[in-house]
Amino acid sequence: MDLNGRITVFGALIASLALGGCVSSPTYGTDKTAGGQLLDDVSNLASFGPKKRNQIAYNPRPELVRPAEGKAAQLPAPQAAVDTAGNPNWPESPEARRKRIRDTATANQNNPNFTPEVENDMPLAKADADKSDYGFFGDKVPKVVPHGQTDQSAEFRARKLASTAGSPTTRRYLSEPPLEYRAPAATAAADDLGEDEAKKERERKAAARKDKGFSWRNLIPWE
Repeated sequence: MDLNGRITVFGALIASLALGGCVSSPTYGTDKTAGGQLLDDVSNLASFGPKKRNQIAYNPRPELVRPAEGKAAQLPAPQAAVDTAGNPNWPESPEARRKRIRDTATANQNNPNFTPEVENDMPLAKADADKSDYGFFGDKVPKVVPHGQTDQSAEFRARKLASTAGSPTTRRYLSEPPLEYRAPAATAAADDLGEDEAKKERERKAAARKDKGFSWRNLIPWE
């Protein structure tokens, strides 16, 4: 390459560098360009010096509370051991529980009112469960409740009804209105149920058909 070609290439490089210095890179809404931000990030990564941090104000630990001079220290009594055999809080072993249930069932094997603690794990057939409420000829017989026990199904239905429906004579919860607010006023028509909605609907349909003109459906009395 001759001298003129070298001068031309060198001039083009100088012009490109000058043009790059005049035209700044975008800042993307910040006060730094992408190159400046990259340079700051690299310099921050390279700096291993400790940063200035605020000192934590530590309060001195208070002194221990010691008994007065001349008095013996009153220490609390040690806790009773829970692993003793006579402790009622000690959990019952499976073997002891099985023996206790078996002994109780053996002692009450002739007691018709005895209820075992452990029930049958196998589910009974639905047909057998339904036959218990019926007699030999399929007639309904009242459910027999042992003496001293209550009918759990009836008690469950009563509790469910009490939880879903309020009582007009008893206020069970504070969220329910007082009984005085439930009583209607003396001038209120509490016993007047008004006109039946089905009757009003039939009258409305009949009036709408009359407005449209004659129709064979007008001859049907229940329409």
